[in-house]
Amino acid sequence: MFRSTVFRRNLATTFRYSLSRQFSSHPIQLKMSPPNWNPELTAEQLLVLRDKHTERPHTGAYLNNNDSGIYHCANCDSPLYKSDTKFNSQCGWPSFYEEVSKGAITYNRDSTMGMVRTEICCAKCGGHLGHVFEGEGWRERLGLPQDVRHCVNSLSLNFKKKD
Repeated sequence: MFRSTVFRRNLATTFRYSLSRQFSSHPIQLKMSPPNWNPELTAEQLLVLRDKHTERPHTGAYLNNNDSGIYHCANCDSPLYKSDTKFNSQCGWPSFYEEVSKGAITYNRDSTMGMVRTEICCAKCGGHLGHVFEGEGWRERLGLPQDVRHCVNSLSLNFKKKD
């Protein structure tokens, strides 16, 4: 029997959200129409990127990836995160403290699931990546330069290993 690795609804890992982010005042719009989505995406990747579902914790291909390189959007191939900003938060999804460059990610207010969170999306195509959380103590616990955790679905990413 096939068991999906994608939750049909987003999973909440924390109730905190950022008050310091600038949210878009417009409704979230995908920047690509359905025919323009990457035809090589799997059904599970489409559920996450397009329909904003969440993969099950501890199932993602990149959770334990420690190779050097760049993580790209699985849909449009836009660079999103450097591997040296990835850290082990033990939340069940790949975690990063910083995007590859300012403007690579958009931040949107997400009030689904009876809480308010900050959704992160690829700035180029609008594909759902996950959520960002601040103030969890990562700077003090791990000595990270920022106390921010981008909690990202592996299904939203492609990894390009550094040569």
